[in-house]
Amino acid sequence: LAEALKTNTSLTTLDLGKNELGADGGQALAEALETNTSLSTLNLERNKLHADGIRALAETLKRSTSLITLNLEENEVWAAGGLALAEALKANTSLTTLRLGWNKLGAAVALALAEA
Repeated sequence: LAEALKTNTSLTTLDLGKNELGADGGQALAEALETNTSLSTLNLERNKLHADGIRALAETLKRSTSLITLNLEENEVWAAGGLALAEALKANTSLTTLRLGWNKLGAAVALALAEA
């Protein structure tokens, strides 16, 4: 699926919620999103992406210009992933909705996200 996303130009919404993709799946999707310019909505809730998968997605978000909505609820993001996302939001110009519920981010990450 990640390989197909690299060249797909018509898909605008992808729901992969509750698939236990893990950190490797998050990294593969991040790589695909580097070249995909059509996807605007991505649901990755409850996939156990952990900090490594989230950090990879955050790096991609820095350069993404098409993604508008990203759902990362219940992914065990924790502080490291949350801080990476906050840094990515400083550079991202397209994302308008980011869902991070049930991730135990903590006050420091909440502040970083608010300042992003």
